[in-house]
Amino acid sequence: MVILADATGNRLSVKGQNNLFRYKIKIIKVLKGSNYAKRIQYIYTDPQTMCGITLDQGRYVLSVYRFKDGIRSMMCGLVKQWDLLSLTEQENFKQTYKMGCDCTISTCSGSPCCPQSKNECMWETNSPDSLEYACLRDSDGICSWYWPSSKVDEDAMCI
Repeated sequence: MVILADATGNRLSVKGQNNLFRYKIKIIKVLKGSNYAKRIQYIYTDPQTMCGITLDQGRYVLSVYRFKDGIRSMMCGLVKQWDLLSLTEQENFKQTYKMGCDCTISTCSGSPCCPQSKNECMWETNSPDSLEYACLRDSDGICSWYWPSSKVDEDAMCI
């Protein structure tokens, strides 16, 4: 799931779970995924791991998955403060990305990152411009990255 949420509370330790912490959050909007997320009040994370997160109070865009009575941050997933996103990125989250809800986004850290199916776009986690693009299905039925007015030539990168 991808959510827009306010981190409203301080980090609290989870009893009986070594290095697992939770933050109180308020879901503003479910950007991708189940409406189940609207009932969630906590996000869990292990900041000791390679991709654990630490949240300050404020609004975030987060990729998460279901976990017990809350949601958990994804390993090396999306964690961005809303106020630090460009206007294009904010518009993509509000409008453009929902046009690609039937596409799957998979992460990779190497280059080139080539999709395994026509329903997949590869997100390079180390790419600073990645949120400027949207993964959308084109007229041929293939999910591809688009920047506001042009398609990214992924075929040239994967040859």
